[in-house]
Amino acid sequence: MSERAEFHVMGQPLDGTPLRYTASGLDYVYLINGFTVEDDPDYGRIVSIQAMDDLHKAIGLHIINQQRGLTGPEFRFLRKQMGFKQAGLAVRLGVDVQTVANYEKGKKIPSTSDRFMRVLFVLWITPADTRAEVVKDLTEMVQQARSKRVKSAPRPTMSGDGFPAFVKQWQMCVDCHTT
Repeated sequence: MSERAEFHVMGQPLDGTPLRYTASGLDYVYLINGFTVEDDPDYGRIVSIQAMDDLHKAIGLHIINQQRGLTGPEFRFLRKQMGFKQAGLAVRLGVDVQTVANYEKGKKIPSTSDRFMRVLFVLWITPADTRAEVVKDLTEMVQQARSKRVKSAPRPTMSGDGFPAFVKQWQMCVDCHTT
């Protein structure tokens, strides 16, 4: 994948060398700031990441806002962030565990499973006091798609100029330039 997604902590300088964040399981995620690297004589290189939960929410939002279908690693990332085991997600998707494993290994993810994962993540990331509003919006999207006899409903996304306020620190970099 030629995509490169860079993330930064708001209010911190965008200097230094970007860190490829391989712990996400996604080969295209880079951090511009919000981390420290230390060389420990006993343990080697130690990387500390500021507000990791916020970072994972920001990465998840980036994933679900992509216009293309989910990749296997993205599907796995979202599943793990929401705390599902493959078996638990399989029950929710109405498929067997091997099907979920195949999605994560790179087999084609059907549009219904793709959309369902995005909806689950939107609901998981949304604070409880605003979930009802999100469900209402999603229901309206589906009803509009049905009334227009559209073959497929639009993918649920979290839109706007920035990330939602509940992702407090990390943002996707747009035109970030490091020195």
